[in-house]
Amino acid sequence: MQLEIMLFFQRIQNPVLSFLANLFSAFGEESVMILILVAIYWCFDKKKGFAVFSSLFISMLTMQVLKAIIKAPRPFQVHPDLIDADRIETATGYSFPSGHSTGSSAFYFSIALLYNNIWARLGCILLVIAVPLSRLYLGVHWPADVLCGVIIGLGVSTFLLPVFIRLFDDKKRIRKIYLPLGSAIALISASLAIALHLDKVDVTAFSDLMKLTSVFSTASIGAALELSSSDYVPAKEKKNKILSFVIGIIPIALIQATKTIMPDGIYYIWAFVRYALIGLFATYLVPKILIKLDIVKKRSYYIDMFRDVI
Repeated sequence: MQLEIMLFFQRIQNPVLSFLANLFSAFGEESVMILILVAIYWCFDKKKGFAVFSSLFISMLTMQVLKAIIKAPRPFQVHPDLIDADRIETATGYSFPSGHSTGSSAFYFSIALLYNNIWARLGCILLVIAVPLSRLYLGVHWPADVLCGVIIGLGVSTFLLPVFIRLFDDKKRIRKIYLPLGSAIALISASLAIALHLDKVDVTAFSDLMKLTSVFSTASIGAALELSSSDYVPAKEKKNKILSFVIGIIPIALIQATKTIMPDGIYYIWAFVRYALIGLFATYLVPKILIKLDIVKKRSYYIDMFRDVI
């Protein structure tokens, strides 16, 4: 049955559908979701950005662990004579579940739940449907892969997004949870990077997991520190919103660009460092820079808490 579905998508391929499939697939990739996520966090609403980020991580972690356990091959690997796959450079791990389907479902469904704008919601729902379908069309995932990914993403967003929204208002609790959690995950991620460097673990199973845990660990630490100290308020002026995004994205883009100049001999070690720096910049260093440049306003959590007690 699964092969029949895959062959159906192979039969209907044409230049227009291939263009659309590649376009929609891109919306399920880390670079696009990171751009949207930091724009929300830096420029519009930190609470919503924090909740979406946390839900996305839980979904992606669940997916990566299942990939590492099940180790299912991809359609074009099982049937190279029948499946002509496209965009295979994005098929870096095992097949089940689909990372694009998991991430896009969690990410865009969370945004749809948090924003009342009808056009934003329709666009997000379209992507929740279109990204998984694009992975089938491109021949890089089985139907079961994308179905499981969608279930994970929608399930986590539905049940845990409200939890993270409530948690955001308790800055002391965030510090108590996210600092030790981020530190523990950073140690696990560093250990994976070393094991990958020494060729002691399955690269296909653990490479993407290492990158995910690296960026989440430092982003969690940075968020906990920033939210419990300065707790900046995103700018209201359109000009300052644009400045916040531009100033913030430049160092992150430069850090990510270093992957093209690093020698292969330290690929996994530098990947860990690179993603760790991106996480730390996104939630801690960029807000500090924006406060220093007076683009956003600093709000002291402890002063506000003292006023509430009085």
